[in-house]
Amino acid sequence: MILIKIREYFYLFKVHHWIKNLIIFLPILVGHSFLSSNIVEYIVYFLILSFLSSIIYFFNNLSDYKEDIKNKTLKYTINLERKSKYYIIGTIIFIIIITATYIINQKIFLICLFYFLLSLLYNFYLKRKKYLDILTLSLFHLLRIIYGSMAFNVELSEYFILFCLSIFLMIGSNKRLVEIDSLYTNRPYKINDRRIIIFFQIFFSFFAIIVFFFYSIDSAKDKYFIYHELMYLNLIIIILIILNFLFFQKNRYQDIIMFIYKNKINFFLVLVFLIIYAGNSVYFYN
Repeated sequence: MILIKIREYFYLFKVHHWIKNLIIFLPILVGHSFLSSNIVEYIVYFLILSFLSSIIYFFNNLSDYKEDIKNKTLKYTINLERKSKYYIIGTIIFIIIITATYIINQKIFLICLFYFLLSLLYNFYLKRKKYLDILTLSLFHLLRIIYGSMAFNVELSEYFILFCLSIFLMIGSNKRLVEIDSLYTNRPYKINDRRIIIFFQIFFSFFAIIVFFFYSIDSAKDKYFIYHELMYLNLIIIILIILNFLFFQKNRYQDIIMFIYKNKINFFLVLVFLIIYAGNSVYFYN
């Protein structure tokens, strides 16, 4: 019985989605700031965002429970008669997390607070606004990147921000495609919106490739890389990852993180990309 409850809480708070928060470490990679912090800092900042994300997921699951049980199979149950108590408990946990964040780092405190407020706005209003909800979903991912840059004192380039935003918009579009095909009743989209969202997905996919292409060209002007030619190899890998994601839409992955994790081809491609990118950085050897 205890194990069953633990399993339910695991999915209610979506602990398995903590893997998405690993993107907070991307600024370290692209900013060539390897070993700029110690392992304790990495763990602390990862856990702060992960606990905050779980509380947000918890509130969302409480709010959407009635609709979610109609649209998909859930691995948890919620006693709606105790819903107000759940909100009180969640609020107390959130206050503890946000207070600890303020004590540790006031910069990330502001990001975490904005992230939480945006999640409330999304849950109660923005997710019902067609297309605006996709932009908001992408902002959640982008805020994770900004969180990482502030936590580890890494400056983000315009190329990186544009590339990430394009990828996240592609992800958000795919999430809505999944929900349209699954006939979700709590979304503002209908079957006839499918073509427009597919266009968005393809457009942002190729825009991301174009941004990385110009980044590859521009990288020849700096001294971050040992062999600038390898940037074009990374570009080819990015293209393969995106095309593989688009081609295997029949598998209906809702986001590219889980797709990378579950799809062996993309997992291998991402691993090769990271090895080449990090190994080619002059700062990796400092």
